[in-house]
Amino acid sequence: MRSQIPLMFNVKFTPKGQKDLEKLPKDIQKRIIKKLEFFSKQDDPLVFSKSLVDLPPATSRFRVGDYRIAFYVEQDSIYVERARHRKEVYYLEIKI
Repeated sequence: MRSQIPLMFNVKFTPKGQKDLEKLPKDIQKRIIKKLEFFSKQDDPLVFSKSLVDLPPATSRFRVGDYRIAFYVEQDSIYVERARHRKEVYYLEIKI
C-alpha cells in the first residue's frame, strides 16, 4: 500500500541551510537546487544518501560534486540543515 509513502517530498531549508546556500557561488547553488528537485521526486530519496553520525539534527547527506547537503526527513519533507564544501560540512561550530 503506497499511502504511507509521499509521491513527492517538499524541500525546506533551515535558517543555517539557507544561509549556507546563499554563501555558495551561483552556479553551485543552481546545481544543488536541481539535484534537490531530483531527489524530492523520488519514491525514497534516502536511497541516494549516506547516513551521518554526530551532526544533529541532520541524519543523512546527499553528494553534489564536491559539496555535501546534510539533511533530515520528517514526514513528507526534506529539511536541509547544511550545504557546504566537503571539507567544511562535517565540522561542528563551537561558539565560545
